[in-house]
Amino acid sequence: MTARRSRGELTDAMMTSLQRVHGQAVVLSQIIADKVGLSPSDLECLGFLTHEGPATAGQLGELTGLTSGAVTRMIDRLESRKYVRRRADPGDRRRVMVELVPARAKELDPFYGPMGHGSDAWLAQYTDKELRLFVEFFSGMFEWGREQTVRVQALPARPKRKPKG
Repeated sequence: MTARRSRGELTDAMMTSLQRVHGQAVVLSQIIADKVGLSPSDLECLGFLTHEGPATAGQLGELTGLTSGAVTRMIDRLESRKYVRRRADPGDRRRVMVELVPARAKELDPFYGPMGHGSDAWLAQYTDKELRLFVEFFSGMFEWGREQTVRVQALPARPKRKPKG
C-alpha cells in the first residue's frame, strides 16, 4: 500500500497525469490525421460533429475555441475532402449547418472503433459514482481548456526570426 500523499503531491500527480494523457492524445491525433491526410484540428472537428451532431460554424468555433476565420477555412477543407457538407437549418433557413457525411466519416472507424470497444471494458472497473465524478471532472477540464485556447489566441504572436546569412 502506498503512503498517504499530501494535497500538493496529489495535485502534482494529477497535473502530471493530465499532461501525459493530453500529450499522448495529441500524438495519436497527429498520427491518425497524417494517415487520413487531415490536420489534427480538422480531425478533432470531425470528432465534435460525431459526438455533438450537426453544428453551425459559430457552434464549432465555441467548441474548438478557434476564430471564425479559422473555422470557416477548416469547414472549407473538410467540405472539399467530402467529410462534411453544409445544409440549411430546417428550423431557420438563414442558418447554415455543418454535418458529417456518414460514408466518409465511416472511413475513420478502423482508428476509433477499437478505442471505443476497449474503453468500455476498461471503464467497467469503475462504479457509477466514480464515472459521474470523471464526467464532471473532464467536462470542467474541457471548459477550462476552451478558455485557455481563447486566452492563448489573444496573445501576440512571436516575431518570426530572419534566417541568418
